[in-house]
Amino acid sequence: MELKKYDGKPQFIEELVFRIAPGQVARYLDLEAELFSEPLAHRTGFLGGETWVSADHEGEVTSLYFWESEEAYHSLDQVWLGGQKQKMGELMGDDAVFVRAGHTTDRRFRVREFR
Repeated sequence: MELKKYDGKPQFIEELVFRIAPGQVARYLDLEAELFSEPLAHRTGFLGGETWVSADHEGEVTSLYFWESEEAYHSLDQVWLGGQKQKMGELMGDDAVFVRAGHTTDRRFRVREFR
């Protein structure tokens, strides 16, 4: 394992939480990768992401996206993002409900990690 420090250049964390209908989590994860994670991999300032599934709250899925800075996150093309959100909504319908965007009320930055 290695300790990485992001001294002087902390990474901005975007946190999104959704409630997914029973039996639809795998489908949601596939669509999230296709519509968001994979295309974002080609965007300037995007560093990657992680997706967590709750064991205690059935269907609760949390996606964390890592950005080189808060400015990089805010520079994301909002027209593109809106289109991707619309596609996800059309494909998932009522099977995916947005719960919260944690980063809008509690801005967090990764300053180090140990992996």
